[in-house]
Amino acid sequence: MKTTSNDYGTVIIINGASAVGKSSIVKVFQTKQATPWLSAGIDNLFARILPQKFYLEAEHNDPVAMPSDAFKYKKATGFAVKIGPNAQTVIKGMHRAIASYAHAGNNVIVDYIKYDDAWIPDLKEALHGIKVFWIGINASLASIEQREKTRGTSPIGHARSHYDTVHLNISYDLMINTNSLSPDQAADQIITFIRKQPLR
Repeated sequence: MKTTSNDYGTVIIINGASAVGKSSIVKVFQTKQATPWLSAGIDNLFARILPQKFYLEAEHNDPVAMPSDAFKYKKATGFAVKIGPNAQTVIKGMHRAIASYAHAGNNVIVDYIKYDDAWIPDLKEALHGIKVFWIGINASLASIEQREKTRGTSPIGHARSHYDTVHLNISYDLMINTNSLSPDQAADQIITFIRKQPLR
């Protein structure tokens, strides 16, 4: 499903809170394509490439990259992520890595969590000249927190820490609520939407 008329690939940014279902949607989306779509984003181009001592450690003598931080949010103890200066340079690299894949002619679907408002302008700058679709994925906080407990792959309270801010100041082409949708149904909505868009 190539949606550009030039030699660049297309990029789909799927942004939403942790545990909202983005990773599952991306995997299903990929399986439904006749040509390869590369999966990139916050996990495989950010979290998993940082040295462990800089990742999710609150105590470190060097300038922190991504420390965890206990906090109180609406009278509940949770888990927040603070993005330090070292991590900001990793994010800039991630944005340009995504653009490089597209510049080489690859289609890329990106699993994204906007932790910092400054990331979006930088991402748009990196993707200038590339066909980009912005897809927001949301669900109720109760639903997300239930998934967070069930899957056990991120600290309890992580989604709550950015739930109210992850979609702020982003203009989406499509917003999908996953409260009652399966990953398969959500992926189908994205595919149907993109197929209706004009070629550039």
